[in-house]
Amino acid sequence: MATATVRLATITSCEVPVSSPPPVMRALAAEVDLALDAALDRLLPRLETIDPALGALTPSLRTFLSDGKRIRPVLLLLGFRAAGGTRHQAVLGPALALELLHTCALLHDDVIDAAETRRGRPTVHRSFAASHRTGGWRGDPTHYGEAVAILLGDLALIQADELFLEAEVPERTLLEAFRRFTVLREEVMAGQFLDLQVSVDGQGGRERALTVATLKSGRYSVSRPLEIGAALAGADDTLIEALRATGDPLGRAFQIRDDLLGVFGHSELTGKSVASDLAEGKRTLLVAEALDRLDDAGRDRLLAGLGDPDLDEAGAAALRELIDGCGARDATEAYVDAAIAESRAALAALPIGAEARGELDAVAGYLGAREA
Repeated sequence: MATATVRLATITSCEVPVSSPPPVMRALAAEVDLALDAALDRLLPRLETIDPALGALTPSLRTFLSDGKRIRPVLLLLGFRAAGGTRHQAVLGPALALELLHTCALLHDDVIDAAETRRGRPTVHRSFAASHRTGGWRGDPTHYGEAVAILLGDLALIQADELFLEAEVPERTLLEAFRRFTVLREEVMAGQFLDLQVSVDGQGGRERALTVATLKSGRYSVSRPLEIGAALAGADDTLIEALRATGDPLGRAFQIRDDLLGVFGHSELTGKSVASDLAEGKRTLLVAEALDRLDDAGRDRLLAGLGDPDLDEAGAAALRELIDGCGARDATEAYVDAAIAESRAALAALPIGAEARGELDAVAGYLGAREA
């Protein structure tokens, strides 16, 4: 299969590009959705039995979880299949755990970034702050909203553990997979901190940007889910390491594509402002490439706008022009293409069946070229 490459349309385009996950992702995502609904029907009512006030949390969590492409649970199932696993029902608990972990990460990330929207709706902390104002309650609405979002994320993280441990596999296999789940979570937190640190100290270059891309999203979104799925099927270390060689470059491509979408994407598809990443001062590979290519005047202009909380759409458009004009966008697109090629080369050498290889190849093409 040829490498799928889609040049992101400029932000002023009248047409919004559309890309769809491959059939195997859609089918597995539908399976995950059914299992998630059943799990929430079982887990969430327990909160309301503790105290009726907790009923305010359950619809918010359910609504947040109603959206999403289910990339991580789908990749866990694909890793399970690649390692010879056949009964999805046995590992749907861990698959759902990855989706709840992702929910925790997004809820906390929105607070860290002071984000206004997520998936086309107000972020959870903004929504609860608005409820505070409407209710005329005491205290600071902003603090209340942020506190609730943090607690809701913590709740999702706790329920993720419960669901993971429901896997119907031998105990030793479950413990090995859970150990990898712990490593995944450590890497996410490390990546989040490094992302935050580099946005304030400005010390991030190309290598730091790639480290953040790997830890904050790449491994947690792609290679670790594949590894955990394979471990749940009883795979040996050789296969798991080969899956990591496939998943690591694909995960970096996934995150760097996300960084491109955060600047040059379409808010109609991404569900957030395309000025937000620039306003938050994210030191992505795209920004690192721009800082390396711009002259002194251009670099000063980019640094003046980067991380400015008052950056408006006009200011963001000017920064996009700088980034695009110096060749940073093309260089970042080229990195994504190269990472996808590296992933596919490793995939070709994987000791797995042709059907599993074809499924993973289709997913690689989608993750590298997605538009939302």
